[in-house]
Amino acid sequence: MQKELYSTCLYINFSQLHSNIQIIKENIKSSSIIAMIKANAYGCGDILIAKKLSKLGVNYFGVADFEEGIRLRDNGIKGPIMVMNTTVDSVEKIIEYNLEPVVNKKEILLSIIKTNTKASSTLIPIHIKINTGMNRWGVNPSDLSSIIKLIQSSSKKIVIRSIYSHLSSAENRHHDRFTDVQINKFLKIKKLFDTNFQYHIHTHILNSFGFKYFSSKINQFDHLRIGIALYTGFKNSNLKSILELRCKIAQIRELNINDTVGYSREFVVKKKMQIAIIPFGYADGLQRSWGNGTLKFYFKGHLLPTVGNISMDSCAIDITSLYNTNMINDGDEVIYFGKERSIWNLASELNTIPYEILATLSKRIKRIYYD
Repeated sequence: MQKELYSTCLYINFSQLHSNIQIIKENIKSSSIIAMIKANAYGCGDILIAKKLSKLGVNYFGVADFEEGIRLRDNGIKGPIMVMNTTVDSVEKIIEYNLEPVVNKKEILLSIIKTNTKASSTLIPIHIKINTGMNRWGVNPSDLSSIIKLIQSSSKKIVIRSIYSHLSSAENRHHDRFTDVQINKFLKIKKLFDTNFQYHIHTHILNSFGFKYFSSKINQFDHLRIGIALYTGFKNSNLKSILELRCKIAQIRELNINDTVGYSREFVVKKKMQIAIIPFGYADGLQRSWGNGTLKFYFKGHLLPTVGNISMDSCAIDITSLYNTNMINDGDEVIYFGKERSIWNLASELNTIPYEILATLSKRIKRIYYD
């Protein structure tokens, strides 16, 4: 449909995505990319992002759960797909759709071994996640010997595609020593697998911030597992954001002293003012607590604060300073984040992170892709 029909749009720049991929590839000569496209590709739209990445030579994907993986398969994505949050109950579906389960505890491996496959010769590729200090998902190092013995003694044709771990604090330079501890612990564990298996098992531990701050370590591993850097880039980096979210002003209202705005009448007008109604609310990805000036939209060099509580489908912003000089009109677009207003700066203002802003963007927001 014509983009003019939509008042709130997320614009996704495929040319910039291509540029980001090229920059990353230039820095990982002997490694390859596993692209994280969980959570609807960080809000960008998983299907079209996966298809574009495939054309750009990135064919290994990571998703959060089996439903995300099945959705990709049903839409023609044929490359390998890791299911990061595999559960005991989802193993059968994961194998049925030729997805690759992640073993993060012994019970999942036992479920894989017990699962009936259509052919006894079916090869089941798995990934083993190892806890090196994040203390979230992952097999503890002390339990790895029993995991290895189970695989070796199983009559199932199980092949370990990779072992991997996750850095807890790569983005925080104050924790570099801990990151080094995690990497070194993982490298020791790699030797354990090299000793026990006669085939090459791929390894990966570096994420987006691992790529940024620990580039000297990259070529010690087979893959770079990257997500946020693909979509938003970094501050002061050659990697740039591929995203911009803009909203059209739906209505302008003039208010008088003692008028109130929004639910609970929390904003009371102190002097005559103009507000703009934006078709973007907490059902679209905002938080209700971002009303009353916490969130500001960007327009031609100005930051325009929210007024009153944010509603489910809309919010109001103060445009008084611009309206009186005829700088802003009904139908103009204000920017939530984009080239002129970094998502990293927005996240900092809101005391959150870009991941949360992107992951909560509703699917009802129109995605528009362009080169």
